[in-house]
Amino acid sequence: MENSTSVKSVASPFGIYLGIILSLITILAYTFNLKLFTSWYLGVFNFIIIIIFLIISEIKTRKAVANPAFPFKDAFIASFIPIAIGLLISTIVSIIIFNFVDPEAAQTVIELTAEMSRNMMERFGLPEAEIEKAVAEVLESNQFTLLNQLKSYIFQLAFWAAISLILALIFRKKDPQTI
Repeated sequence: MENSTSVKSVASPFGIYLGIILSLITILAYTFNLKLFTSWYLGVFNFIIIIIFLIISEIKTRKAVANPAFPFKDAFIASFIPIAIGLLISTIVSIIIFNFVDPEAAQTVIELTAEMSRNMMERFGLPEAEIEKAVAEVLESNQFTLLNQLKSYIFQLAFWAAISLILALIFRKKDPQTI
């Protein structure tokens, strides 16, 4: 139980750093080109950044705990705390940008997403009626509302919790005296 406190204290700063980096990426994409929010490579870049941070958090926490064992629970906490904090910071920044600073940017991204969806569906040869219906759904939904951003945060947490479980399996270390 006392390991849990030190695990949290070591892992928490990584969440703050991750949140700052994800927020900077969002701010830079907002500042330079809103089309980046519809690009697959921004998502892949964010994914890689998050994985790197979680692995570093696991390694640093495992060293800092300095016990012969690094139980599964501690290994899970070492990667889940940073992602929970980092995504929360990033979500708050997105909410501020797209709901208070520049709500028109949210509408622009929605329109760009609809255009991208249309182009992709046309390449797949879907009937025009289906394309129009799908584009209308994209235009009517606003992923930048407070409620939708909070839902997105919860879904992302669930996804990253599964990744954290995998990382915990990799980084856990059994007590050599119990083996």
